[in-house]
Amino acid sequence: MGILDKMKGAAETAVEVGKKAADVAKEKVEDVQLRRKADDLAKQLGYVVVETGRSVGEEGDKLVAQIKELETQLAADGPAAPGVGGTPGA
Repeated sequence: MGILDKMKGAAETAVEVGKKAADVAKEKVEDVQLRRKADDLAKQLGYVVVETGRSVGEEGDKLVAQIKELETQLAADGPAAPGVGGTPGA
């Protein structure tokens, strides 16, 4: 096997490794995008719980109370920031 054949084989191997790495990276990006979407939905759900005042258990009720206290502090400081104490995604 000549040196050119060895170089060609190494280049083909490098291309295969690169393609596999790109596939793994794409999967990771998709996972991150899904996680962000799930986090956004959980955030929106939290706003609904706070706004409706529905009980979601002891731990959830503590979090709702903390959020309402923060909203009170924010209201005392001035206009609400987007998405805080208002409609989700506002």
